[in-house]
Amino acid sequence: MNKLRELPAELCDRLELPAEIVPGVGSVTVSGGRRALIEGHRGILAFSEDLVAVSFGRQKLTLAGSGLRLEAMNASELLVVGRIQTLEWS
Repeated sequence: MNKLRELPAELCDRLELPAEIVPGVGSVTVSGGRRALIEGHRGILAFSEDLVAVSFGRQKLTLAGSGLRLEAMNASELLVVGRIQTLEWS
């Protein structure tokens, strides 16, 4: 564990807890391949109709598809709609 910010995610892993119950850990909920609710993000890195990249600190989430758009956004949540084909954590 390199940084204190990684502590919540590390606790989730070690205690086998769902990320939704631990503050500071991001999560993604995809519904029907058409909507993605992204929680706990730290900013948008890239955005186009084909790709949305979101920062989670040391991790990055990339959604690829077509007709992607931001339906709603606040400081910690994003709602992406469109045809979502792939998700990649890196």
